[in-house]
Amino acid sequence: MAQYYIRAAEATRQMRVIIAGAGEVGRGVAAALRQEKRSVALIDTDPSAIIESQYLDCLLVTGSVLSRDSLLRAGISDAEMIVMATNDDMVNLLACSFAKKVYSEQIGDRNASGLKAIARIRNPNMEDPVRGAGPINNWSRADHIVCASDEIVEQLAAGLLAPSIDEILPLGDSSWIVATEVTTSSALIGTKTGEVGDIFRGMPSVYAISPNGDSGRLSNGDEVIQPGDTLVFVSNSTDQFAQVTRGVGKSDPDLKERAQIAVFGASQFGMRLTSYYLSRGHNVVVIEPDLDTANELVGSSIGNSKRLDVIHGDPQDEELLKELGIDTHDIAVAALNDDNLNIAISMRAKDKGVQRTGLVLKDRALVEAVQRIGSIKPVSRRQVTVTSILKSIHMNVPGTFQVIPTVPEVISISAEVRSDHNFVDKEIPKIESKLGVRVAMVDRVDEHGVTNIVDPATIQTIKAGDRIYLLLPKGDLKKLEKTLGS
Repeated sequence: MAQYYIRAAEATRQMRVIIAGAGEVGRGVAAALRQEKRSVALIDTDPSAIIESQYLDCLLVTGSVLSRDSLLRAGISDAEMIVMATNDDMVNLLACSFAKKVYSEQIGDRNASGLKAIARIRNPNMEDPVRGAGPINNWSRADHIVCASDEIVEQLAAGLLAPSIDEILPLGDSSWIVATEVTTSSALIGTKTGEVGDIFRGMPSVYAISPNGDSGRLSNGDEVIQPGDTLVFVSNSTDQFAQVTRGVGKSDPDLKERAQIAVFGASQFGMRLTSYYLSRGHNVVVIEPDLDTANELVGSSIGNSKRLDVIHGDPQDEELLKELGIDTHDIAVAALNDDNLNIAISMRAKDKGVQRTGLVLKDRALVEAVQRIGSIKPVSRRQVTVTSILKSIHMNVPGTFQVIPTVPEVISISAEVRSDHNFVDKEIPKIESKLGVRVAMVDRVDEHGVTNIVDPATIQTIKAGDRIYLLLPKGDLKKLEKTLGS
């Protein structure tokens, strides 16, 4: 096949990141990096995928990532990072080794130490040391393995704790970014953003704001909250979700300590959702239309739980739903592999009285459509995967990186404070002013070696060894990474 490629304004020698796979995930990563004004090359074997990617203004190469010629056209010798985001897990893993071989030949660096390789895998069982080939890093040449399955499940489960909140996104191990719109009945109206935590006891602080649909920005504390504003809070506990919900004038029912959960589909995500809820003491019923898949769940490690029922049947069967008493369930989640079917099932469960309904979707466009319907909590598998890949790209170490879809102008990252950083032992307001960020949370190790989550308002200075969680304008990320020495 003849090579088809488009050269962007930047010369190939300036190329920094190569992405293999111009599907929705690859394009999503490329778009985020281009917004940061980074040089990007996209490789794909499908000419139509390449044509669909022309809007990205990056170097486009039609060819295989396992082709030396394709890698040379993409500028492998000048790349600092290569991301394998095709739909084939084995190709992604093999291509890491191949890309490093080609890179080492071009640069003369036997270990290819100047090139970092990230491999996306879709099947989480590959990482299992018994059923799969884990730990993958021990035998592959991938520097980072991205499998977003657990993050997708945790994000959906967190969202179902407070379904009326627009976005609940992870920030660190036990902290959350909470973004939601202020209603006309909100008690926060007329309050300055910097006074929310003081006036309303237990409310987390506001760190960013999108005033009534305008562009989002970091909060300076002086904005007067009005109906229609989208506020971005940082919460160190899921217990604060209810306070945020009430504060912005919304309401959610309390979730029982032992809730009844209905999961439609014993897919990969259905099984992981089932395991998640069982591990937290809830009762789960799984409805699966395929008999073999249902039997596989019954025979799995979680299949012998007394709190699990597995039913082979049609999730859209009215008689089956009536027999299950779907209206008595606290949560219903659609996790089949068909997006349209998931939407239909979720809407039906909502209509029958399930107050917390969620679904797993593939693309972000459908997520946005479902969000406009309201009252149903969707999570995009591909969007979470894009964010997970960006997390591996930025800071070059495991940490947090989060785009806030409802306030896309603001992102969050984490960074470990080193002794050579020039803001060590400085006061937090001075650090925020110098770096143009808001410090939302601090992880600090105490004298007993225990890591504690610390509210920045309770400490005076940042210490070497702290991990700081920052919110900042997306356009300032490249400058901040340079300051942090990443």
